[in-house]
Amino acid sequence: MALARLSSLQKDFRVANQPFVFKKFVAGEYVGWLMSFVFILIMALTINEWLTIKPDTEKYIRLIFTMGGAIGSWAFMLLLGKTKRFIRSKIDEKTNELDSIKVDTSNFPDTSSVPKTDKP
Repeated sequence: MALARLSSLQKDFRVANQPFVFKKFVAGEYVGWLMSFVFILIMALTINEWLTIKPDTEKYIRLIFTMGGAIGSWAFMLLLGKTKRFIRSKIDEKTNELDSIKVDTSNFPDTSSVPKTDKP
């Protein structure tokens, strides 16, 4: 999940004409990754309780951990991810800046009296 998010963020940085710095990405997202590891650790610590309640769960342990890690990583990065918010704010700033530029047409000559022709 983190690799898919990384690819998406790199595209967003290109759109915003901002340099993508992997070190800043890691610094901004480490809390989400740590929380994902804590989630997996909690799953590992409670595995005996799962097996006591439902012994058939043992057949699906790898799948449960894989899905738990992937979904946990995705959810925490979605909720706590700072990099995506940063680049989206940069894109918004640039869009707002362009929206605020207005052309003063008072200095342009009046072209309403010029006859229109079919020739370019």
